[in-house]
Amino acid sequence: MEHEMKHSAGVVRRLRLERGWSQEQLALASGLSLRTIQRVEAEGSAALATKVCLAATFGIPLAELAVGASHPEAVGENSVRPIGTLLIGVAVVACVWISESGRLPGAPTSDALAALNVLLGFLGALLSIPAALQLAAQGHGATVALATVGTPLVVLLAAGIVFIAFSDRVPMWQLWAFGACGIALVAMALRRLRQRGLQPR
Repeated sequence: MEHEMKHSAGVVRRLRLERGWSQEQLALASGLSLRTIQRVEAEGSAALATKVCLAATFGIPLAELAVGASHPEAVGENSVRPIGTLLIGVAVVACVWISESGRLPGAPTSDALAALNVLLGFLGALLSIPAALQLAAQGHGATVALATVGTPLVVLLAAGIVFIAFSDRVPMWQLWAFGACGIALVAMALRRLRQRGLQPR
């Protein structure tokens, strides 16, 4: 009987989910049976020939199947934090942009508001840029783009609703259109994560 090699049970699953594959797709791509894939992911052991097939399918050195054990196995948790941080960071930057567009130069509080906006803009960038880079490194560049474009539109809608509530004005259809587009883009970003096995909690 062929020697069974141990690996972390989550390594193959993580590599599979990073590529957006189902177990059936991995079985088809690797030439292994679906039952073998299920056993490898569940038990954390596989025959050498099986691991060679998997390494070749993933395009990685055989040793990385073992090295991968040092990576976080909970792929969802590993990517939920960056997407949440990205959304918050971009929202903060969008709030700064809206605040700056309404700031009146020469007003008594103008300089203080400008300084606050600079501080908040720096904080937003500090949150969003590392999160965007982390997600892009995990292969979620499209998700980053969708979230980065959609979040400011959602913030614009929220700010418009607040302004309208205090000014008794009728909301313009453009505000609702931009807001709906933003919500759709953010929803698409989150859906892309879910489709790749990353379940936000």
